[in-house]
Amino acid sequence: MTNPQFPQPQQPGPPVGWPPAPQQPWSQQPAGVPPQPGAAQSAYPAPGQPAYPVPGQAPYPVPGQPAYPPNGWLGAAGTPPAAPRRPGRVALLIAGGLVAVLVVGGGTAWGVARLVGGRSGGGDGDTLKTAWTLDFPEREKAGLSTYDKQDMFGAWLAGDTVVRAQADGLLAYQLSDGAQAWGAPAPDGTSLCVAAQEVTEGRGAVAAGSDNSCNTVAGFDLNSGKLTWKAKFPAPVREGRGPLHAPDLSVAGQQVIVRSEDTLIGLSLADGRQRWRTTATKLAPGRECRIKNAQAAGDQVVVTFRCSQGNEVAALDPATGKVRWRQRLPERQNTDGVLSVRPLVSLPGLGHDAYTVRDPGTGKEVATFTDPIEGTELWDIPANRSNSIEGPAVYRYLGDDDTLYLLSFPKNVPNKMRSANQIVAIDLATGKRRWVSSGHTDSQVQLIRRDEQGVLAWESGDRRDLRPRLVRIDPATGRASVVAEGPLSAGFEGEDARIIERDGVVVIVPWKHVAASAAITVLR
Repeated sequence: MTNPQFPQPQQPGPPVGWPPAPQQPWSQQPAGVPPQPGAAQSAYPAPGQPAYPVPGQAPYPVPGQPAYPPNGWLGAAGTPPAAPRRPGRVALLIAGGLVAVLVVGGGTAWGVARLVGGRSGGGDGDTLKTAWTLDFPEREKAGLSTYDKQDMFGAWLAGDTVVRAQADGLLAYQLSDGAQAWGAPAPDGTSLCVAAQEVTEGRGAVAAGSDNSCNTVAGFDLNSGKLTWKAKFPAPVREGRGPLHAPDLSVAGQQVIVRSEDTLIGLSLADGRQRWRTTATKLAPGRECRIKNAQAAGDQVVVTFRCSQGNEVAALDPATGKVRWRQRLPERQNTDGVLSVRPLVSLPGLGHDAYTVRDPGTGKEVATFTDPIEGTELWDIPANRSNSIEGPAVYRYLGDDDTLYLLSFPKNVPNKMRSANQIVAIDLATGKRRWVSSGHTDSQVQLIRRDEQGVLAWESGDRRDLRPRLVRIDPATGRASVVAEGPLSAGFEGEDARIIERDGVVVIVPWKHVAASAAITVLR
């Protein structure tokens, strides 16, 4: 479904904070020329190193710095060395086995793309080969935390590139060969802390800040490869060793919706100008309410309130901030926000263990379902859980007009060091379970998309003995059929990952460096 377009306001309001918009871009593209396939590069391996990196091994060490810890579970590698101080931000890029160094601002960032090619999936039927992989950025013993520096905040396809948002900025790589297309680093002294998951016509939003406060939102353009505007907003300051609080951040049509504590702001996606601003007190006067959660999609912002007497869910117009409807919850009933805006499904909360399906036009309850649903336990742990950032959760689900697709909780596979799960289809009109998918291999399943042919999903496999698979789920029966088989080397890469498929090309972008060994894996 495409996001509806909203008319431009007659007169945009003043910007939030500084600087006035329009303004100079937050960051420029990296200096230098992006590496091209087969072109000679300006930097080479250190003496004694092999001429080309070996797939699956760490990138070349920086002179004078210990080698990068091996891939795998983070805790096993010990504490990494602190990154050396340099006068500018440096991106280390490896494409086709060659190294390029680009200076792109202050701080230090590492991105490593390794052209693989030629590795067949093997087996019967259609197979996928590993085209290229991108190494995770180096771990830095500074900033948000040692491990969160490697987290993915969002991933998108833009034309013939794949874009990954990480702590030090956005990096785009050519789908064909992994050569860097562009990079938009975070400003000096800041890190990204959250990204809106949806984009409109290639435009989206991220938020960034210091180690103590995530207080700046910025727009980005996937077509130009630039961060195009920025604006500050009121944000809490981290106290002691507590978590860094990131705002709820969404894109709805031509608006960016920012929720920080009890302030809700609507910005123009095009230039960052403030369109409206409100608070919990204004939205629910005299009720002593606080905003628990605010998420937007399409043409609606859904706000969850915690109030002194009875809690509330309301919907706002993203273009104006005006309330469309509000529903007061029964006494002592809580909700922790929404699982999904489209379809509209509220989460359970303290003292209330049911998911609630709501009419998007009125907010009234249509149906409920519990976890477990008819004996099947649901996987309600956010995919983007963080060690040190408290922000909006990204849940694993797909939905259409009449069905919600969730994942079952992974169960251990006997005699194997992996877990397996299935897809659960839930009738939105009744809250009843329609089916639990069947025909999978014994590995974790990740949802990709729902289209006219059914549900497309990825079975993660096991790099030791079970190939991953691209499968199609029959929407009537839940039976899985194989579309293509991947290589063993891609096993586990799809666990806790964003999986994107287009024209037979599968792009895997993990949220964290845990089971995965690559920040991006492209199969074709």
